[in-house]
Amino acid sequence: MTSFETLSNKLGDGQSHVLTYWDQLNDEEKHSLASQIDGINVGLYEQAFKEVQMLKPQSFEQISPISEDRHIVKSELDPKIKDEHWDLGLKAISRGEVGAIVMAGGQATRLGADQPKGTINLGLGLSSTDSLLWIQAARIARLLKLAKEAYPDSSPSIQWLVMTSNSTMEETRNHLVKVVQDVGISMDDVTIFSQAEIPCFDLNGKFLLSSRSSLATAPDGNGGLYAAIRPLLPKLKSRGVKHFHIVCVDNILCRIADPHLIGCAIDMNADCAATTVEKTNPFESVGVVCLESGHVRVLEYSEIPKELAEKRDPNGKLSFRAGSVAMHYFTMDFLEKVSDESVRLPFHVAKKKIPYFDLSTSTVVQPKEPNGIKLEQFVFDVFPHAKRFLVWEVLRHEEFSPLKNAEHVGRDCISTIRRDFASECRRWLARAGVELSGDKYGNPVYISPLVSYAGEDLSKGQISPSNGVIKMTNGLLVENGTVAQTS
Repeated sequence: MTSFETLSNKLGDGQSHVLTYWDQLNDEEKHSLASQIDGINVGLYEQAFKEVQMLKPQSFEQISPISEDRHIVKSELDPKIKDEHWDLGLKAISRGEVGAIVMAGGQATRLGADQPKGTINLGLGLSSTDSLLWIQAARIARLLKLAKEAYPDSSPSIQWLVMTSNSTMEETRNHLVKVVQDVGISMDDVTIFSQAEIPCFDLNGKFLLSSRSSLATAPDGNGGLYAAIRPLLPKLKSRGVKHFHIVCVDNILCRIADPHLIGCAIDMNADCAATTVEKTNPFESVGVVCLESGHVRVLEYSEIPKELAEKRDPNGKLSFRAGSVAMHYFTMDFLEKVSDESVRLPFHVAKKKIPYFDLSTSTVVQPKEPNGIKLEQFVFDVFPHAKRFLVWEVLRHEEFSPLKNAEHVGRDCISTIRRDFASECRRWLARAGVELSGDKYGNPVYISPLVSYAGEDLSKGQISPSNGVIKMTNGLLVENGTVAQTS
């Protein structure tokens, strides 16, 4: 165990309060606190705290929208081109060239849940686990089946990488074991890894304690992906992975390892791409993908001046409308480049209500107002390193419905993501010529991703309810509002 003197020297005068109770700690507590201090770069985080406090006001003179030739609107593509992209994406999957990275390390404070967001049972009736992670796993399983059907002589695989944090690792791992077994994919193709934790600060730059023997820490933001995945890249490269789809765990409509996106990126030789939705409200709380002095960046909604936010093109659409929704495509070469230790991402400030151990009263305080600062890095801050960037715009109602809030908020909560998923499933059935006749009340219909990834392979014809069970001509079953495969 590191000595008191060594720890004290590392912390310096600025953070010496961390060792206030050292002489009263038992050996186990001393070891735990020493390990925490050993694992952090005190100088780096102190400097980052100072830098974010001294950020100068931005100039927006060099801000411009992404050029139209690199802004692809999926819904406006010729169907033949979309089919070609789909085939290119499936071919990459059939060759084992695709990796899907899910960022699942957040603490879900807004949701108010007592378990990781990706493991919450959504009550869809699709599976015993029935979570956001199950839905993503089922979509991966479906893609493997589609790739095998398209390329019968291949051995399709998708490397699924799930990034957790200290607070979500154990529960997520246990949940994934059940999920993987349920959908029938191989655990050999699943990698669970953890992002780093950063000490939380009070408003004066002092480290907060969560107890007398532990620092208060938080995950380092989704931009912590790059340092966390760095040691995994050689193995992934040796397995032949060339393309990555990076997504958040919270989006129920996310088309993970999307063949359309991957195929388009391959076709246009993109090294990096961002999935976006059209921003129609200039003051919506969504950042926009844009250019700054010719380099791609995401301008946070809180940073956008009113005149830029409201600016419109001659066609009436917002000029800055490429709404960022945290779904990205990277080539292996690009991910290797931006994950290198020489690439330093900026830190961002998040003022939060952070429970802390009060040294003067020896009690844990639950603040009612923001009392501290969490430093975060953002996954999109690597965009300026891209040479051949692509915006991939999708329809919001088809591909974006995140779980972020508790139910009482009334938006981006469990009831709204269930509604949006059911609405998309109904659209799939309608496009397939399936009419839910007799259903006067619009009861939710959830199509298992094991049956259909994006509306493919659903029977045409009319189906009618009978004792809560609707059988379709291709062996699909609608039971209590759920479409699943029959045995």
